Amino acid sequence: MNNLFDKVFSVDEIKISALVIVLTLSSTFGLVMYVIEGDISDNLLSLLSTLIYAITGINAFNITKEAIHDFKNSKKEENVDSPI
Repeated sequence: MNNLFDKVFSVDEIKISALVIVLTLSSTFGLVMYVIEGDISDNLLSLLSTLIYAITGINAFNITKEAIHDFKNSKKEENVDSPI
């Protein structure tokens, strides 16, 4: 179960916990609005999509940063082992 949780929430929760909390609260509020009124306001939909894009962007940035870091480390390790 912990492995599934890590795959679904791969964003560093410490750095963007406020975004995740706001997304959860906004989603819950949107569900309540949909049940009560049968509609979700356009402003709330814009907020939800912006939060999703922000979290996705942070995820993509972190993955790219780790890939560049791993590539640089592998190049340093290759250079250390060379006899020249």
